[in-house]
Amino acid sequence: MMEQLIEELLKSYGLDPATMEVRPMGQGHIHDTYLVEHRDDPGPPLMLQKMNNYVFRDIPVLMRNMELVSEHIAFKNRRAGKDPARNGILLLEAEGGKSYIGNDESGYWRMFWFIEDQKSYEIAENEKIAFEGGKAIAHFQSMLTDLDPLKIGDTIPEFHQLDARVQQLKQAIENAPADRLGKAGPMIGLAEKHLAPVAALYEASREGDVPVRITHNDTKFNNILFGQDDTVTCMIDLDTVMKGYAWFDFADALRTCASRATEEETDMHRVGFNIDIYRAFAKGYLSEAHVFLTADEKALLHAAPLAFTYIQAIRFLADYLNGDVYYKTSREDQNLTRTENQFTLMRSILDQQEEMKKIIAELSAELQC
Repeated sequence: MMEQLIEELLKSYGLDPATMEVRPMGQGHIHDTYLVEHRDDPGPPLMLQKMNNYVFRDIPVLMRNMELVSEHIAFKNRRAGKDPARNGILLLEAEGGKSYIGNDESGYWRMFWFIEDQKSYEIAENEKIAFEGGKAIAHFQSMLTDLDPLKIGDTIPEFHQLDARVQQLKQAIENAPADRLGKAGPMIGLAEKHLAPVAALYEASREGDVPVRITHNDTKFNNILFGQDDTVTCMIDLDTVMKGYAWFDFADALRTCASRATEEETDMHRVGFNIDIYRAFAKGYLSEAHVFLTADEKALLHAAPLAFTYIQAIRFLADYLNGDVYYKTSREDQNLTRTENQFTLMRSILDQQEEMKKIIAELSAELQC
Protein backbone atom coordinates (compact mmCIF):
# COMPACT_ATOMS: atom_id res chain seq x y z
CA MET A 1 0.00 0.00 0.00
CA MET A 2 2.71 2.50 1.01
CA GLU A 3 4.95 1.38 -1.86
CA GLN A 4 2.17 1.99 -4.37
CA LEU A 5 1.39 5.38 -2.84
CA ILE A 6 5.02 6.49 -3.04
CA GLU A 7 5.19 5.41 -6.68
CA GLU A 8 2.19 7.62 -7.44
CA LEU A 9 3.74 10.50 -5.53
CA LEU A 10 6.98 10.23 -7.48
CA LYS A 11 5.05 10.29 -10.75
CA SER A 12 3.24 13.46 -9.57
CA TYR A 13 6.64 15.11 -9.26
CA GLY A 14 7.67 14.00 -12.74
CA LEU A 15 9.93 11.19 -11.52
CA ASP A 16 10.13 7.62 -12.80
CA PRO A 17 9.69 5.25 -9.80
CA ALA A 18 11.70 2.56 -11.59
CA THR A 19 14.81 4.75 -11.49
CA MET A 20 14.46 6.02 -7.91
CA GLU A 21 15.42 4.61 -4.52
CA VAL A 22 13.29 5.72 -1.55
CA ARG A 23 14.13 5.06 2.08
CA PRO A 24 13.05 6.50 5.45
CA MET A 25 15.35 9.08 7.01
CA GLY A 26 15.60 11.06 10.25
CA GLN A 27 13.91 10.72 13.60
CA GLY A 28 11.74 13.83 13.68
CA HIS A 29 9.01 14.17 16.27
CA ILE A 30 6.36 15.32 13.79
CA HIS A 31 6.64 14.39 10.09
CA ASP A 32 7.56 11.22 8.20
CA THR A 33 10.53 11.86 5.91
CA TYR A 34 12.06 9.86 3.05
CA LEU A 35 15.26 10.31 1.07
CA VAL A 36 14.73 9.97 -2.68
CA GLU A 37 17.83 9.15 -4.74
CA HIS A 38 18.52 8.29 -8.38
CA ARG A 39 19.65 4.67 -8.80
CA ASP A 40 21.86 4.93 -11.87
CA ASP A 41 22.65 8.61 -12.50
CA PRO A 42 24.15 11.45 -10.47
CA GLY A 43 20.97 13.47 -10.23
CA PRO A 44 20.54 15.49 -7.02
CA PRO A 45 18.86 13.68 -4.12
CA LEU A 46 15.46 14.84 -2.96
CA MET A 47 13.49 14.72 0.26
CA LEU A 48 9.88 13.53 0.31
CA GLN A 49 7.87 14.36 3.40
CA LYS A 50 4.44 13.39 4.67
CA MET A 51 3.12 16.29 6.72
CA ASN A 52 1.41 15.69 10.04
CA ASN A 53 -2.01 17.23 9.56
CA TYR A 54 -2.98 16.45 13.15
CA VAL A 55 -0.33 18.90 14.35
CA PHE A 56 -0.72 21.25 11.37
CA ARG A 57 -4.46 21.43 10.85
CA ASP A 58 -4.39 23.99 8.02
CA ILE A 59 -2.05 22.61 5.36
CA PRO A 60 -2.80 25.42 2.83
CA VAL A 61 -1.70 28.07 5.36
CA LEU A 62 1.38 26.03 6.25
CA MET A 63 2.46 25.71 2.64
CA ARG A 64 1.63 29.30 1.71
CA ASN A 65 3.90 30.47 4.53
CA MET A 66 6.65 28.15 3.35
CA GLU A 67 6.34 29.36 -0.24
CA LEU A 68 6.56 33.02 0.81
CA VAL A 69 9.48 32.55 3.18
CA SER A 70 11.52 30.14 1.07
CA GLU A 71 11.13 32.30 -2.05
CA HIS A 72 12.05 35.46 -0.10
CA ILE A 73 15.18 33.80 1.27
CA ALA A 74 16.07 32.38 -2.16
CA PHE A 75 15.88 35.90 -3.62
CA LYS A 76 18.17 37.23 -0.88
CA ASN A 77 20.63 34.38 -1.47
CA ARG A 78 20.74 34.96 -5.22
CA ARG A 79 21.33 38.65 -4.66
CA ALA A 80 24.21 37.80 -2.33
CA GLY A 81 25.73 35.41 -4.89
CA LYS A 82 24.81 32.28 -2.95
CA ASP A 83 23.26 29.09 -4.34
CA PRO A 84 19.60 29.21 -3.22
CA ALA A 85 19.32 25.41 -3.42
CA ARG A 86 22.16 25.00 -0.93
CA ASN A 87 21.61 27.96 1.37
CA GLY A 88 17.89 27.60 1.93
CA ILE A 89 14.87 25.34 1.61
CA LEU A 90 13.55 25.01 -1.96
CA LEU A 91 10.26 23.30 -2.69
CA LEU A 92 9.70 21.26 -5.84
CA GLU A 93 6.56 21.82 -7.85
CA ALA A 94 4.24 18.87 -8.29
CA GLU A 95 1.82 18.28 -11.15
CA GLY A 96 -0.26 21.41 -11.71
CA GLY A 97 2.37 23.70 -10.20
CA LYS A 98 1.39 22.95 -6.61
CA SER A 99 3.88 22.97 -3.75
CA TYR A 100 2.17 19.97 -2.14
CA ILE A 101 -0.21 17.17 -3.03
CA GLY A 102 -2.54 14.77 -1.25
CA ASN A 103 -5.72 14.62 0.78
CA ASP A 104 -7.00 13.44 4.16
CA GLU A 105 -6.95 9.81 3.03
CA SER A 106 -3.46 9.55 1.48
CA GLY A 107 -1.95 12.30 3.61
CA TYR A 108 -0.38 15.55 2.50
CA TRP A 109 3.03 15.39 0.88
CA ARG A 110 5.74 17.79 -0.29
CA MET A 111 9.21 17.49 -1.78
CA PHE A 112 12.41 19.53 -1.32
CA TRP A 113 15.88 19.59 -2.75
CA PHE A 114 18.07 17.67 -0.30
CA ILE A 115 21.19 19.54 0.79
CA GLU A 116 24.08 17.09 0.70
CA ASP A 117 27.20 16.81 2.86
CA GLN A 118 25.64 18.54 5.83
CA LYS A 119 25.54 17.82 9.52
CA SER A 120 23.64 19.07 12.53
CA TYR A 121 24.23 19.10 16.26
CA GLU A 122 21.85 18.27 19.09
CA ILE A 123 23.90 20.54 21.36
CA ALA A 124 26.73 22.97 20.67
CA GLU A 125 29.86 20.90 21.11
CA ASN A 126 32.13 23.93 21.43
CA GLU A 127 32.03 27.72 21.50
CA LYS A 128 32.79 28.10 17.78
CA ILE A 129 29.72 26.07 16.86
CA ALA A 130 27.63 28.02 19.37
CA PHE A 131 28.81 31.33 17.89
CA GLU A 132 28.01 30.20 14.34
CA GLY A 133 24.58 28.96 15.41
CA GLY A 134 23.70 32.26 17.07
CA LYS A 135 24.84 34.17 14.02
CA ALA A 136 22.77 31.90 11.73
CA ILE A 137 19.55 32.51 13.64
CA ALA A 138 20.08 36.27 13.62
CA HIS A 139 20.83 36.12 9.89
CA PHE A 140 17.61 34.18 9.27
CA GLN A 141 15.62 36.82 11.15
CA SER A 142 17.40 39.66 9.37
CA MET A 143 16.54 38.26 5.91
CA LEU A 144 12.85 38.45 6.82
CA THR A 145 12.76 41.94 8.34
CA ASP A 146 11.45 43.36 5.05
CA LEU A 147 8.73 40.72 4.58
CA ASP A 148 5.37 41.89 5.89
CA PRO A 149 4.41 39.80 8.98
CA LEU A 150 0.74 40.27 8.10
CA LYS A 151 1.27 38.00 5.08
CA ILE A 152 2.22 35.11 7.36
CA GLY A 153 -0.53 32.94 8.82
CA ASP A 154 -0.53 30.94 12.04
CA THR A 155 0.33 27.32 11.27
CA ILE A 156 -0.16 26.43 14.94
CA PRO A 157 -2.33 29.08 16.59
CA GLU A 158 -0.97 30.38 19.91
CA PHE A 159 2.14 28.21 19.48
CA HIS A 160 4.36 30.22 21.85
CA GLN A 161 1.63 31.99 23.79
CA LEU A 162 2.14 31.30 27.46
CA ASP A 163 -1.51 31.72 28.46
CA ALA A 164 -2.57 29.17 25.85
CA ARG A 165 0.08 26.64 26.93
CA VAL A 166 -0.88 27.01 30.58
CA GLN A 167 -4.55 26.54 29.70
CA GLN A 168 -3.70 23.41 27.69
CA LEU A 169 -1.88 22.01 30.69
CA LYS A 170 -4.84 22.74 32.97
CA GLN A 171 -7.19 20.94 30.57
CA ALA A 172 -4.80 18.00 30.35
CA ILE A 173 -4.71 17.78 34.15
CA GLU A 174 -8.51 17.81 34.30
CA ASN A 175 -8.87 15.06 31.70
CA ALA A 176 -5.88 12.88 32.57
CA PRO A 177 -6.35 9.25 33.67
CA ALA A 178 -5.60 8.65 37.33
CA ASP A 179 -2.41 6.65 36.76
CA ARG A 180 -0.76 9.33 34.64
CA LEU A 181 -1.98 12.11 36.89
CA GLY A 182 -0.43 10.37 39.90
CA LYS A 183 2.95 9.90 38.21
CA ALA A 184 2.97 13.51 37.02
CA GLY A 185 2.21 15.06 40.42
CA PRO A 186 5.75 16.38 41.18
CA MET A 187 6.08 17.85 37.67
CA ILE A 188 2.70 19.58 37.96
CA GLY A 189 3.95 21.15 41.19
CA LEU A 190 7.04 22.50 39.42
CA ALA A 191 4.89 23.94 36.65
CA GLU A 192 2.90 25.92 39.21
CA LYS A 193 6.02 27.00 41.12
CA HIS A 194 7.93 28.44 38.16
CA LEU A 195 5.13 30.18 36.25
CA ALA A 196 5.57 33.71 37.69
CA PRO A 197 8.99 34.70 36.22
CA VAL A 198 7.98 33.42 32.79
CA ALA A 199 4.72 35.37 32.88
CA ALA A 200 6.73 38.50 33.78
CA LEU A 201 8.80 38.17 30.58
CA TYR A 202 5.70 37.99 28.41
CA GLU A 203 4.22 40.99 30.17
CA ALA A 204 7.42 42.98 29.58
CA SER A 205 7.24 42.07 25.88
CA ARG A 206 3.69 43.35 25.57
CA GLU A 207 4.43 46.60 27.38
CA GLY A 208 7.86 47.46 25.90
CA ASP A 209 9.22 48.38 22.49
CA VAL A 210 9.24 44.76 21.37
CA PRO A 211 7.89 44.52 17.81
CA VAL A 212 6.21 41.48 16.37
CA ARG A 213 8.51 39.98 13.72
CA ILE A 214 8.62 36.96 11.43
CA THR A 215 10.43 34.31 13.43
CA HIS A 216 11.36 30.67 12.94
CA ASN A 217 9.78 29.54 16.24
CA ASP A 218 11.46 26.12 16.35
CA THR A 219 15.17 26.86 16.61
CA LYS A 220 16.27 23.78 18.47
CA PHE A 221 19.89 23.46 17.48
CA ASN A 222 19.46 20.50 15.13
CA ASN A 223 17.41 22.74 12.84
CA ILE A 224 20.64 24.47 11.81
CA LEU A 225 22.61 22.80 9.01
CA PHE A 226 26.40 23.01 9.16
CA GLY A 227 28.87 22.27 6.40
CA GLN A 228 31.81 19.97 6.98
CA ASP A 229 33.93 22.99 7.97
CA ASP A 230 31.35 23.93 10.65
CA THR A 231 30.15 27.05 8.89
CA VAL A 232 26.38 27.36 8.71
CA THR A 233 24.53 26.51 5.50
CA CYS A 234 20.96 27.40 6.42
CA MET A 235 18.04 26.99 8.81
CA ILE A 236 15.68 24.11 8.08
CA ASP A 237 12.19 23.03 9.21
CA LEU A 238 10.21 26.14 8.31
CA ASP A 239 6.79 24.76 9.33
CA THR A 240 6.54 27.00 12.37
CA VAL A 241 7.66 30.25 10.74
CA MET A 242 5.05 32.67 12.03
CA LYS A 243 4.73 36.03 13.73
CA GLY A 244 6.56 36.24 17.07
CA TYR A 245 9.13 38.01 19.19
CA ALA A 246 12.81 37.84 18.21
CA TRP A 247 13.67 36.41 21.61
CA PHE A 248 11.58 33.32 20.80
CA ASP A 249 14.29 32.07 18.43
CA PHE A 250 17.15 33.15 20.69
CA ALA A 251 15.61 31.29 23.60
CA ASP A 252 14.64 28.05 21.91
CA ALA A 253 18.08 27.60 20.38
CA LEU A 254 19.80 28.09 23.73
CA ARG A 255 17.41 25.67 25.38
CA THR A 256 19.02 22.96 23.30
CA CYS A 257 22.50 24.15 22.32
CA ALA A 258 23.58 25.35 25.78
CA SER A 259 22.21 22.33 27.57
CA ARG A 260 24.87 19.90 28.73
CA ALA A 261 22.64 17.04 27.55
CA THR A 262 19.81 16.56 25.06
CA GLU A 263 16.16 16.66 26.06
CA GLU A 264 16.17 12.84 25.79
CA GLU A 265 18.73 12.47 28.63
CA THR A 266 17.36 10.32 31.46
CA ASP A 267 20.20 10.91 33.97
CA MET A 268 19.27 14.27 35.50
CA HIS A 269 22.74 14.69 36.99
CA ARG A 270 24.01 15.24 33.44
CA VAL A 271 21.51 18.01 32.67
CA GLY A 272 22.60 21.61 33.14
CA PHE A 273 23.08 24.97 31.38
CA ASN A 274 26.52 25.81 29.97
CA ILE A 275 27.21 29.51 30.52
CA ASP A 276 30.25 29.51 28.20
CA ILE A 277 28.15 28.22 25.32
CA TYR A 278 25.54 30.85 26.18
CA ARG A 279 28.16 33.59 25.94
CA ALA A 280 29.45 32.38 22.57
CA PHE A 281 25.96 31.95 21.13
CA ALA A 282 24.86 35.39 22.35
CA LYS A 283 27.98 36.95 20.84
CA GLY A 284 27.22 35.36 17.46
CA TYR A 285 23.55 36.32 17.61
CA LEU A 286 24.15 39.94 18.57
CA SER A 287 26.91 40.34 15.99
CA GLU A 288 24.11 40.39 13.38
CA ALA A 289 20.97 41.12 15.37
CA HIS A 290 22.21 44.30 17.06
CA VAL A 291 21.46 46.26 13.89
CA PHE A 292 17.72 45.49 13.95
CA LEU A 293 16.87 44.75 17.60
CA THR A 294 15.45 47.48 19.80
CA ALA A 295 16.97 48.22 23.20
CA ASP A 296 13.96 46.62 24.88
CA GLU A 297 14.42 43.45 22.84
CA LYS A 298 18.05 43.19 23.88
CA ALA A 299 17.10 43.72 27.53
CA LEU A 300 14.91 40.61 27.48
CA LEU A 301 17.43 38.21 25.98
CA HIS A 302 18.97 37.06 29.28
CA ALA A 303 15.60 35.84 30.59
CA ALA A 304 14.41 34.26 27.35
CA PRO A 305 15.97 30.76 27.77
CA LEU A 306 14.22 30.40 31.12
CA ALA A 307 10.85 31.06 29.50
CA PHE A 308 11.26 28.64 26.64
CA THR A 309 12.57 25.86 28.81
CA TYR A 310 9.49 26.28 30.97
CA ILE A 311 7.15 26.25 27.97
CA GLN A 312 8.77 23.13 26.56
CA ALA A 313 8.49 21.44 29.94
CA ILE A 314 4.76 22.05 30.22
CA ARG A 315 4.23 21.02 26.59
CA PHE A 316 5.88 17.67 27.27
CA LEU A 317 3.87 17.39 30.47
CA ALA A 318 0.54 18.16 28.81
CA ASP A 319 1.26 15.66 26.05
CA TYR A 320 2.09 12.99 28.62
CA LEU A 321 -1.19 13.63 30.43
CA ASN A 322 -3.06 13.57 27.11
CA GLY A 323 -1.67 10.15 26.21
CA ASP A 324 1.35 11.08 24.04
CA VAL A 325 -0.62 12.32 21.04
CA TYR A 326 1.77 15.05 19.83
CA TYR A 327 5.39 14.01 20.38
CA LYS A 328 6.51 10.63 19.15
CA THR A 329 7.57 8.26 21.93
CA SER A 330 9.45 4.96 21.94
CA ARG A 331 9.32 4.03 25.62
CA GLU A 332 6.95 4.24 28.55
CA ASP A 333 6.71 7.63 30.29
CA GLN A 334 9.12 9.20 27.81
CA ASN A 335 7.29 12.54 27.78
CA LEU A 336 7.27 12.60 31.57
CA THR A 337 11.05 12.07 31.61
CA ARG A 338 11.42 14.82 29.01
CA THR A 339 9.44 17.08 31.34
CA GLU A 340 11.74 16.37 34.27
CA ASN A 341 14.73 16.97 32.01
CA GLN A 342 13.47 20.44 31.08
CA PHE A 343 12.65 21.46 34.66
CA THR A 344 16.13 20.33 35.69
CA LEU A 345 17.61 22.51 32.96
CA MET A 346 15.42 25.39 34.11
CA ARG A 347 16.81 25.24 37.65
CA SER A 348 20.34 25.50 36.23
CA ILE A 349 19.32 28.54 34.15
CA LEU A 350 17.78 30.21 37.20
CA ASP A 351 21.03 29.81 39.10
CA GLN A 352 22.89 31.74 36.37
CA GLN A 353 20.42 34.51 35.50
CA GLU A 354 22.53 37.38 36.81
CA GLU A 355 25.60 36.23 34.90
CA MET A 356 23.53 35.91 31.73
CA LYS A 357 22.21 39.45 32.17
CA LYS A 358 25.75 40.74 32.60
CA ILE A 359 26.92 38.98 29.43
CA ILE A 360 24.19 40.58 27.30
CA ALA A 361 24.95 44.02 28.68
CA GLU A 362 28.70 43.65 27.98
CA LEU A 363 28.18 42.36 24.44
CA SER A 364 25.67 45.11 23.63
CA ALA A 365 28.09 47.76 24.89
CA GLU A 366 30.93 46.33 22.79
CA LEU A 367 28.85 46.39 19.62
CA GLN A 368 27.83 50.02 20.16
CA CYS A 369 31.46 51.15 20.32
